[in-house]
Amino acid sequence: MTRCGSPRPVLGASDMRGSRILQRDRLGSVGTEAKGPAGRGRPADPDIERRVLAAALTVYGEVGWAGFTLDRVARRAPVGKAALYRRWPTKEDLLLAALEHLAEPPGNEADPTDLRGCLIRMTEQVIDMFVGPKALVLPRVLIEAWQYPPRFDDMVQNIVRARFGTVQTVIQAAVDRGELPARTPPDLIIDAIMGRVISLIVLTPGARRATINAEREGYAASITDFVLDAIAGLAWDP
Repeated sequence: MTRCGSPRPVLGASDMRGSRILQRDRLGSVGTEAKGPAGRGRPADPDIERRVLAAALTVYGEVGWAGFTLDRVARRAPVGKAALYRRWPTKEDLLLAALEHLAEPPGNEADPTDLRGCLIRMTEQVIDMFVGPKALVLPRVLIEAWQYPPRFDDMVQNIVRARFGTVQTVIQAAVDRGELPARTPPDLIIDAIMGRVISLIVLTPGARRATINAEREGYAASITDFVLDAIAGLAWDP
């Protein structure tokens, strides 16, 4: 007997079970109302492909084909392995997709009648390929093209065509309109620029090579002007 109010009712086992069920139902309804409709999972990451391809180039530059693995790229990106394997089932698929970024041609904003401007842009790209963030990639591709997957050699040719095919056309057009001496071989100008860039990189101490890429616009203009001045003074035999 209690001192205040009516005596407390005694609940049987079935009543206690019913009370617990009712309490769960109430809690469940509250939770459902707070959360709203069920979601559809984590949204797709729109940046995943860029991160993976950049990581693939970095990893390949560091360890080469023998050490290149999808797991290592996934850790570097970082992305889940499942997402990576869905897009690129093999390491060859992934690396070839990444190497296509080295084969990107110059932008469409270039004026094809501006010989000097086009050559400066090409020279900047060459400098970036050798001393920029992807500097280790191209030398490895050139070395390993004959040793590893057959498609590597095709990719090297794609890189060459993309980087220099348009410039060859621009140089030939400059010859045709008399801006360059008649019969000037376009490959001669490209070879001269490439040789000067490689010479600059080889003869610059390693600790200072980063400054070449940081100041590549100035270096590119200087190299281009040197080559064009030299070509202008040549006379080809008829």
